[in-house]
Amino acid sequence: MPSFNPIRAVERTIAVLRAMNAETISRISELQARTGLPSATVVRIVETLESLGYVQNHGRRVGYTLTERVLELSAGYHGLPLFLERAKGVLLGLTEDIRWPAALATLDGTAMVVRLSTIPESPLAHTQSTLQKRLDLLTRAHGRAYLAHCSEEERASLYARLSQGGFISLTPEQIDARMRPILAQVRHLGYAERDHDIDPQTTTLAMPVQIEGRLVATLGVTFFRGARADRGNILDHMSRAVARLEAEGTEAD
Repeated sequence: MPSFNPIRAVERTIAVLRAMNAETISRISELQARTGLPSATVVRIVETLESLGYVQNHGRRVGYTLTERVLELSAGYHGLPLFLERAKGVLLGLTEDIRWPAALATLDGTAMVVRLSTIPESPLAHTQSTLQKRLDLLTRAHGRAYLAHCSEEERASLYARLSQGGFISLTPEQIDARMRPILAQVRHLGYAERDHDIDPQTTTLAMPVQIEGRLVATLGVTFFRGARADRGNILDHMSRAVARLEAEGTEAD
């Protein structure tokens, strides 16, 4: 934990950047709704980012977009792209063994985003593609696996952002009360399962991927409920795949 109180202005700026990154173009009113920040605060942040070259103003009727300069912010980070490149082989091997499609997701703001998927290689795929799909933290297997294994501080922060951003009409305390027994079961079982109400035909199981004690991603497999899939066999292969991913991640670092 930090030895000081977080700088609120930095938190707000990051919130605006994340909100802008989720859409191609944004108006002030839309950013205000997504972040829960006062309109005046959003205006000051956006205009400051514009003056620094990270945002471009296309006029009041159109809105604002991020510029290519935001790419500079990730120039010093090399771990995850290399890890994703190495993870491809692990996911392909998993799908070759069990035939069902596998996916690797990472946290992006208040959702998990699918970074890798073996749907094209699976003979039993349920859809054409899920790449870059944003998955809800509270109801999706990937989200639940992440919440169950992240730190209490990060979990509380995510609940607050979900509540303040209007993603759910519950207070952070109410979200915690609802999710606490679900996440306890995830930790007990070692895997998370998607909410049954999302799709009655398929289900997804997901496990955390932790590299040297740091939660970096989740691994999931989706299969048809009525296919009489051997859940135990799937989970066994997933566990081995997670171990390989964690080994690959350690080498990538």
